[in-house]
Amino acid sequence: MSIRLEMFQSLWAMEDLPWRGTPWTLPEQLDRLVEADFDGVAVDLGARGKPEADVLTPLLRERGLQSAVFAFLRDDTDLDAALRYADTIGADRMVVCGCVFDPDDAVVIDTVHRWYRTAEAAGVAMQLETHRNTLTDDMRRTTRLLRDLDPAVNLAIDLSHYVAGSEIPVTPTPEIDGHIEALFARAESVQGRVATRCQVQIPLGFPQHREWEDLFTGWWTRAFTAILERRAREGSDTPVMFCTELGTTPYAITDRDGVELSDRWTDALTLRDRALACFTDAATRISTLTTTGASR
Repeated sequence: MSIRLEMFQSLWAMEDLPWRGTPWTLPEQLDRLVEADFDGVAVDLGARGKPEADVLTPLLRERGLQSAVFAFLRDDTDLDAALRYADTIGADRMVVCGCVFDPDDAVVIDTVHRWYRTAEAAGVAMQLETHRNTLTDDMRRTTRLLRDLDPAVNLAIDLSHYVAGSEIPVTPTPEIDGHIEALFARAESVQGRVATRCQVQIPLGFPQHREWEDLFTGWWTRAFTAILERRAREGSDTPVMFCTELGTTPYAITDRDGVELSDRWTDALTLRDRALACFTDAATRISTLTTTGASR
């Protein structure tokens, strides 16, 4: 069984590019993605540059690009609006940052289940993102919630939020690593960004960041391995999504003149290539374990 890694890029991450140049128009942004062999785009409905759905739709179709919707949801009204956008652009998946903060886990779980069922009925596969200032804000509460959430509700893994939000050290403690492994067991997709315990998004290639870059690529391999293991158990060949999401300012670090320190487009292509290597490594591990098990 061969499973593809589908490469997506956040449209939010295309804002203010190219580096130190005149910003690309929306058609130019999409052309760059096609030229770089991306499979699709993720539209963050909260981004300042979010295109109108009826404007984006024909541009995607002309280029054969897939789409996903990323949305911050406070209530059912927000969900309905996100699903209408998804329907217009033809998105079959949605990554949700749930802004529900009730201290009662049961209330949060009921809300997530309702949203999941509503999205499923609309033909959209919903994932919860691990994100700061959302219902998955705290890594420890998130792993607790997962025990009661329907197993069909899985995660979009972005550990940059936990590294910065919880000041995770470059060598995670066994307790932290146990929580991360529990998150990977419910992973459905992975997002590409590298953080340190003090900054949620760092430029790539700086010598002082090397150990953080290594930490994240190791995590991506583990997350992909967990996803592929679940696919094998389920007999599913559903593709796996990796989304590069290097945000514009204020995520991107700038100098005193407001100029970003690195070329986010070049960094996005680097993350894409690293993710593919991680996925290939994970697939090889799964193949080796399957072959070894079958020969016993």
